[in-house]
Amino acid sequence: MKSQSNHKDNELVDLLRQGELSAFNALYYRYASRVLGFAQTFIFEKEEAEEAVQEVFVKIWEKRSSLNSELSFKSYLFTAVKNQVYNKLRNAQNKVRMDDLEWSSLAADVKIQEELEYRELEQSTFDLIDQLPEIQKIAFKMNKLEGRSHKEIASILDISVRTVEHHVYLATKYIKGNLLQRASIVATFFVYMSL
Repeated sequence: MKSQSNHKDNELVDLLRQGELSAFNALYYRYASRVLGFAQTFIFEKEEAEEAVQEVFVKIWEKRSSLNSELSFKSYLFTAVKNQVYNKLRNAQNKVRMDDLEWSSLAADVKIQEELEYRELEQSTFDLIDQLPEIQKIAFKMNKLEGRSHKEIASILDISVRTVEHHVYLATKYIKGNLLQRASIVATFFVYMSL
């Protein structure tokens, strides 16, 4: 039996859903330093960033039974940390006396920048999808954009489930690889959110 650290994320999530603490620990050690680095891009005090990350992992443990192993754990985790960081920043804004106009201007700038980065990556993603071989493009769109299962796609396209899995895997690898070459660290987060 392979050690927990060699398991894929979805395998660990399945074990975590069953209450396996070792699976939780494996996911924590796999991602804690990465999401901490991400949190520190928004919260400069390391202790505050660590607290945000810890709170997210506590919530993951508490809500483990509702996790979906078919979805990307990494995307879920980065989204949860981003939301936790934004909540912390909002709470800090309520505690610290700041000029309301200055805060709303800063928040608007952050929102505009985030929206621009997201749109740019979304457009890049769709451009890359259009470059895929036709069968990969169809399988990828049906799976990732329409939410169809591999079995359902296989039935519609009259090919084997294994072939569908292979096409979706190749398409995902191509898109992620190309986006990672173009993206900044923060933009990379949005890539994982959308795939």
